[in-house]
Amino acid sequence: MRAPGLPGGGPHDDPALGLGIPEPERVARVESWTRPTGPDGRSADGYGEMVARLRGFLDYVAAARPDPGTLAALSDDLGAWCERLADAAVPEREQVFGHRDDMPGRGQTMAPAFQVHEADRYSVRGTVRFGRYFLGGNGAVHGGAVPLLFDEVLGRLSGSAGRSRARTAYLHTDYRSITPIGAELDVHGWFVSEEGRKRVLRAEIRHDGVLCAEAEGLFVTLKPGQP
Repeated sequence: MRAPGLPGGGPHDDPALGLGIPEPERVARVESWTRPTGPDGRSADGYGEMVARLRGFLDYVAAARPDPGTLAALSDDLGAWCERLADAAVPEREQVFGHRDDMPGRGQTMAPAFQVHEADRYSVRGTVRFGRYFLGGNGAVHGGAVPLLFDEVLGRLSGSAGRSRARTAYLHTDYRSITPIGAELDVHGWFVSEEGRKRVLRAEIRHDGVLCAEAEGLFVTLKPGQP
């Protein structure tokens, strides 16, 4: 079945391109795709603020050339925090990192925090800013960080709106121009097709209207009991 949102078009450009879903449901906004917390992803329990500061710390580490005294002090501080957090370790299904759908980036620092501005059953739009931590060189985002973002965005869209979970089967990325560090970038992801267990999605990153990178991904739904 062909889904709305063929390459070059919006998610609802042709109302005839549906998935056999009633129109009111098909175009309804999916407000739960991400539930905003507060400024910069901060949350009432403090986890969002901690993650935001951790992101900032990683950017400072990437940009710094510390003196030996600072390095020694930071090493001691980080060692102490590792020991403190060791006592709070839980099984994977109970962890918080990467499981907070109420926060940009799901409360993790592996990929940059994607800020959702609008989303429906077949499409999502938002912005992202790659910090210094993701620098590849000469002001450009590291080539490996770009598909990491695409996988995060398309993976979440694939499993949004009550759909069953799926895993990435392939993710093809084309680099069209430099993706700059520190700039606000526009991100658009959308469904191309969905048939059986296979879901094909596409996404693009733009800076001031210029296409930086685009990707196509195939996501396959999990069978019952499949990890």
